[in-house]
Amino acid sequence: MTEAPMAPGAHADPAAAELPPRPAFVHRLWMVFAQPRDLFRALVLNPAWFPVAVLVALVTGVSMFLIPVEAFEAFGGNIPPEQRDQMPDLPPEFFRAMTSAGALAVTLLFPVLISVVTYVIFVFIRGDRATFRQHLCVNAHTGVISALGALFMIPLRARNLDFDQTLSVGSFFGFLPEGYLAGLLGGIDLFALWACIVAGIGLAAIDERRSAKSTATILVGLLVVFAAIGALF
Repeated sequence: MTEAPMAPGAHADPAAAELPPRPAFVHRLWMVFAQPRDLFRALVLNPAWFPVAVLVALVTGVSMFLIPVEAFEAFGGNIPPEQRDQMPDLPPEFFRAMTSAGALAVTLLFPVLISVVTYVIFVFIRGDRATFRQHLCVNAHTGVISALGALFMIPLRARNLDFDQTLSVGSFFGFLPEGYLAGLLGGIDLFALWACIVAGIGLAAIDERRSAKSTATILVGLLVVFAAIGALF
């Protein structure tokens, strides 16, 4: 009698069986877009997150640095006058470098922070069978979509000299007057929306009892909640 295969959410015992090989790193980047379910099922028993998180962070930081320095000239003007008088006269190149470094650091930490949120929601509350490392794996790989978005936005940000410009749901509703609704739609980034759907597929692949549709719906709802809160300020 053959043994039943291990469920995706089960924990592998390294002493009992050798960990299955992961798909090649470059191949994993492609699978995020073309075969997300197959990718995350292949990584269930042997998850990885840090190398891809570093790549996403580097791409995001470099994409910010490639924006013309003129886009950062107004950055210093946003500093309160009483603080600006106490600071040396800093060139816009400094603000570009600081913004790029900050984007790199925040992007590197983001998979950890968002995994805390998803782990609480789906494991502690919903009762999924998954490890924190598996959540890190899914969230780090879906960051590749955000990195693609950062590259895509370079020419748009360079043309408009706006390093903070995004492509959001609100981009299709430019006729709306300024207000809460415009702020809400503007806070729903299209690449973040795409990443939420792929993350839903990945987190559902860890535990076969869960559907990708319901998991992605929760994540998209979370994105909308954050956008709704951000629109208040």
